[in-house]
Amino acid sequence: MDAGGRPEGSRTTDPPDTVGPLQERHREQAAAVLAAALADDPGFTHLLPVRARRERELREVYRLTLADGLRHGRVLTTTRGDEVTGVLALYAPGAYPMTVGRWVRQAGRVLRIAAHAREHSLGIIRFGDLTAKGVRTDAWYVEAFGVRPDLQRAGRGSALMRTFLADLDAAGLPSYLETTKEENVGYYVARGYVDQHEPVPLAPGGPFIYPMSRPARPTG
Repeated sequence: MDAGGRPEGSRTTDPPDTVGPLQERHREQAAAVLAAALADDPGFTHLLPVRARRERELREVYRLTLADGLRHGRVLTTTRGDEVTGVLALYAPGAYPMTVGRWVRQAGRVLRIAAHAREHSLGIIRFGDLTAKGVRTDAWYVEAFGVRPDLQRAGRGSALMRTFLADLDAAGLPSYLETTKEENVGYYVARGYVDQHEPVPLAPGGPFIYPMSRPARPTG
C-alpha cells in the first residue's frame, strides 16, 4: 500500500540488529512499528487526518497486512534482542491484490479496521484500490516498509532492503512499490528502482502516489 519509510544517511557499518523472518511472537510489535513509522507519510496524513487516532488506525491495518503477508509473501524484520526495530512486508508475484477468499478469512480484522477508522474507512479502501491497479503480477510487491521512528537513519532499513534485494536478484525477479513521500524516490532509485510511472493523485488536492519498478537482474 505504501512503502513509506524515511531515507537514511550514508553509513559504513551496519547496526547490530539481526535481520530475519518475522517471528509469530513479534507480530504485534511489527504492526506497531509499521504504524509508528508510517504515521507521518503524506498518504496517511491525508486519509487519516486525526493525529491522535492515526497510529491506532494504522496498527489495525498492519495487523491485517502481516497476517495475510505471512501466508502469501514474506515479512522480514530487524530485531535487537526481543525488540522489533524495522519491518519489510512483501507479497509474492501474483499474490496482490487479495482475493475474495482471503478477505473473508480476514473478516474479523476488516471489521476492527472499520471500527477504528470509522469515517476514514472509504479513504483507506480508495487508497487500496488505486495502488492495486498498478501492482505488477510478475513482481515481488513491497507492501509496507518502516523502521521505528526513534531508530531511523541508522542503517536498519538499508539492511532489510539489502537482504530482500539479494534474494530477489539471486532469483532473477523484478519488484514493485509505491510511496507517497516524494523525498523517498531517490532512496529507491539508489537501490535499483526506476521512477518510470506517472504519479497517481490520491485525491483532488491530496498527495501523489509514486509507483516504482525494479527490473529483474540477470542470474548466473
